[in-house]
Amino acid sequence: MTRPLIFTLLGMLICPAYAADPAQTDLAHAQQFIDGLIANPPGNAHQQAASELGQQSSGQMNNTDSQWAQSLARQQQAAAGAKPVPQALYFVSFSIPQTGLKRLILDADRFGIPATLRGMVNNDMRQTANAVLQLVNEDQRGGVQIDPQAFRRYGINAVPALVVTCGETYDRIAGNLALQQALTKVAESGDCADTAKAILAAHP
Repeated sequence: MTRPLIFTLLGMLICPAYAADPAQTDLAHAQQFIDGLIANPPGNAHQQAASELGQQSSGQMNNTDSQWAQSLARQQQAAAGAKPVPQALYFVSFSIPQTGLKRLILDADRFGIPATLRGMVNNDMRQTANAVLQLVNEDQRGGVQIDPQAFRRYGINAVPALVVTCGETYDRIAGNLALQQALTKVAESGDCADTAKAILAAHP
């Protein structure tokens, strides 16, 4: 039986999980696009264009940007294979201040845990691409995935939140707690302690 672990700290700051309507967007295409951005960062001209996207509507994408986006999506689709089901997920949101969000994403990358978002910024792929570029384009570390179903499956109502799984069982810790501490908490007293221990051992 699932026994979520809820860890609360006095004075912790918990940001509301970003609510988006995934039914209005092509999340699969968006994920391919985001993966492509991380794997193949744009040149200076495209980086400048991306910085201005927040002031444009999605319908204002020029032909060059459109071709670039489509090319990235095709590359990612061609390279995509069967992805293993992750043993842990780290739920985050663009509602978290950028400096803090970048730190969380890098922490997740360190432990090989997917940083997971509910949806896109304003349901707009280009605004989301702009936000992702600001987070990862400096050193190409980190990355994010969009999975609204995972938010529902594990009852994620606040972020950041860690979920560690083992079969049909999972442990959940929500709150402003360092990822390593959250993993240690699960390793000490969680139903999925063995999974957490394995993650910690693999990333000392």
